[in-house]
Amino acid sequence: MKDNDIQPFPIQGEMKNRSQSPSCSVPSWLARLAHREYARLHDQAFERIAERGGFSRAELVALIRGDYTNSGIGQAEADLAKQDEA
Repeated sequence: MKDNDIQPFPIQGEMKNRSQSPSCSVPSWLARLAHREYARLHDQAFERIAERGGFSRAELVALIRGDYTNSGIGQAEADLAKQDEA
């Protein structure tokens, strides 16, 4: 593992019930794994995604699952909501 693989990559905060959840970060190695799937569909550099605030939590989950579709993102949002309730 390279030193830059553990650098933080931003994850966007989200609006829930009129309140903003805080942003967070994941290790760059995990975001790069997600970006491989993202790059199959979109021509946006890894660094540019970081500059715009990173992936949302649901995007990250859907990308890692290999289901970066509207339904895949929706399922990730539902799964994350269940997790947040626990």
